[in-house]
Amino acid sequence: MLRIRPFMIVAVLFTVLWPCSVSALAQQKGAAPKQDSKKTADKKTGDKGTTTTDPKKAATTNSSKDGVHELTLTAGDGWQLAATYFESTSGGKESPCVILLTSTEGSDKKDARNRRVWQPTALTLQKAGFAVITVDLRKHGDSIPILPSGEAATLKMGNADYPLMATADLEAVKSFLVEQHRAEKLNIRKLAIVSMGASSMVAATYAIADWEKSPYPDAPTLDARTPRGQDVQSLIMYSPTTNVRGIVSTNILKTLKALPISIYIVAAKDEKEDAKQAEKLFKAIELKGDQYKDSRKMTLSGGTTHAEAYLEGKLADVTNKDLMEFLTKNVKELDAPWRDRTDRRTK
Repeated sequence: MLRIRPFMIVAVLFTVLWPCSVSALAQQKGAAPKQDSKKTADKKTGDKGTTTTDPKKAATTNSSKDGVHELTLTAGDGWQLAATYFESTSGGKESPCVILLTSTEGSDKKDARNRRVWQPTALTLQKAGFAVITVDLRKHGDSIPILPSGEAATLKMGNADYPLMATADLEAVKSFLVEQHRAEKLNIRKLAIVSMGASSMVAATYAIADWEKSPYPDAPTLDARTPRGQDVQSLIMYSPTTNVRGIVSTNILKTLKALPISIYIVAAKDEKEDAKQAEKLFKAIELKGDQYKDSRKMTLSGGTTHAEAYLEGKLADVTNKDLMEFLTKNVKELDAPWRDRTDRRTK
């Protein structure tokens, strides 16, 4: 098994967590807009649901139908996140799980999408026995504050937003999945994150932080203790960019290479900047040897497809098939049986 380099992780976490604390302080002083504590709204469909700011209740179920649940998750700094959870059709505790993220270049961008672009893919994975959650990270999709007028606020991405997505938003998603794991509805030890554009560096940053988590001190030996992390087993990135505000990609990529996880990068070769970024990223995390050919790979597809366009039109079926094959081999078939994730000291 590959070894994580501790000095790299310390450097990465300092880079990520320091701006997070600054941002949290700024929000406490009123620098960030508050979200409506009573409702959220989809600007396109008008769907509404209740939310909560109670830190003891980190997830609120707004509606459920046929194993699909509309949720509101509360991040550690209080930000409200809209999410959709697709229960595994197998309903068993060995079900692998996947987090699906859209691009996060800003809600004001021309091609900004919300989590619903993943719906067909999520349903396909659900039918194959995966538990799936799609989420709008802060300042995107339905995770945008609602003004007194009922309109969604117009927000710009700040330097602390991307680190907060990694340390607060994805941790809220993981916490929800851990609760499902404890209820024996999925296996958190088989977790993958699929990302687009800038959210790829967010996912990579979170994966590093997850592997750095120490187990609960609930047993005399390290091997016997209940784990809290080392769950992200795979990252899949479409049209990834390494140029993300607030995240030092050089540190992230050096540490990411050492993690014992599978990584798959997809970009269009005729989208010059996408191809350049993908090649840069792959060069940084590539592992030599035949044993890694199925777990560290890059595909430069033809044409000028970018990010969410891989999920649309004729490409959707091809993308879903490719995604399914990689996740099945590198996540679903992993030898990582369900293990209790409850701190023994609380029992």
